[in-house]
Amino acid sequence: MKKQKIGLKTNSIILVFLTVLLGTNACKEHTKKSPNSSTSTHLNTNVAKHRKDKNLVDSCKQFLQNGCIVLRTGNDVISSMFAQFNKQNKTYSHCGIAYLEDAKWYVYHSIGGEDNPNAILRRDSYETFVRASHNFGFGICKMDITKAEVDSIKKTVLHFYAQHVPFDMQFDLATTDKLYCAELIFKAFHLGLKQNNFFNTTKQGSFEFVSTDNIFINKHALMLCSIVY
Repeated sequence: MKKQKIGLKTNSIILVFLTVLLGTNACKEHTKKSPNSSTSTHLNTNVAKHRKDKNLVDSCKQFLQNGCIVLRTGNDVISSMFAQFNKQNKTYSHCGIAYLEDAKWYVYHSIGGEDNPNAILRRDSYETFVRASHNFGFGICKMDITKAEVDSIKKTVLHFYAQHVPFDMQFDLATTDKLYCAELIFKAFHLGLKQNNFFNTTKQGSFEFVSTDNIFINKHALMLCSIVY
């Protein structure tokens, strides 16, 4: 069955959200804050929070294994919108897959928007992917697959990465020339494991897609940590 495309509809929704956001920001009053005795306390609080957030990121690194799914809750309006596509659990708005390369953890993920103007598949450090400045929190999820399966999935991910596969604004699950975030995981497992039922999909009317919660809520998944900043 041919999947219904919602690219134009999704773009319209995003435009509405951006219009509301920009309009709200434009209406805010900008007032000069006079120096006061609370300035140093405020700075110290920010430093303490930064250290706490960094400690959370560093401490959760121990849970990472090759092939782990790293999820995050973006703190922007577009992320909030994408989280609403989840039917079972709206915690996470974005996801990627982690691998240890040259003694450093990286997360491969597909994303569009102003953070990734060329919209091609990215490889970011784990620390960058989950950083508190852009997210409300993050989680790490392990799948019950073998090392050989992990390696096979990685070959598929690296192939997509080498091909500079762009973000799929049409959210078309039937194609592999463009991929959105959860679709990258879905297709990598599908092709790497040679099975198409590892993850469930979500249906909205006649439209079928993979949401973030389809990735971490299934019989194969085990959440290893879940952090709120």
